[in-house]
Amino acid sequence: MATPETVTGPQAVVDKMYQCFGTGDMETIQNEVFAPDIEWVLPGHNPLSGAKHGAGEVLAFFGALMAVGVNVDNVSFGTIGDDRVVETHSGHCTVEGRDYLFPTCSVYTIKDGKIQHVQVYTADQHGVDDCFWKSVALKGIPDRLA
Repeated sequence: MATPETVTGPQAVVDKMYQCFGTGDMETIQNEVFAPDIEWVLPGHNPLSGAKHGAGEVLAFFGALMAVGVNVDNVSFGTIGDDRVVETHSGHCTVEGRDYLFPTCSVYTIKDGKIQHVQVYTADQHGVDDCFWKSVALKGIPDRLA
């Protein structure tokens, strides 16, 4: 991530999210970085895929990623126009002795200085699905169907 002094415009918002995430400052992310009606969309067919609506759901999703043990590195940013940021990174984790690597691209839409929408794309959707199915336990049938 760049330092706050060197980042401006929409990229500064995404950079701030990464900085806050790195220090565990979820309150700032919720109150200053995310729009109240943020939507974060993760593709796939796994327990973590789909659209998350609102800061609470997105932060719970972040918590689930941390519980799985997903790490992110090789982060780079670029901007598109006045309101979008493209971010690429390598996500990786180990589940049941298998190492997973997820080259990923996320497109952030910034509105009124906050992250409004995020669309995630991954180069290995089958690997992401396999990893999350193996690492995220579903509730038992009675609770799942309630």
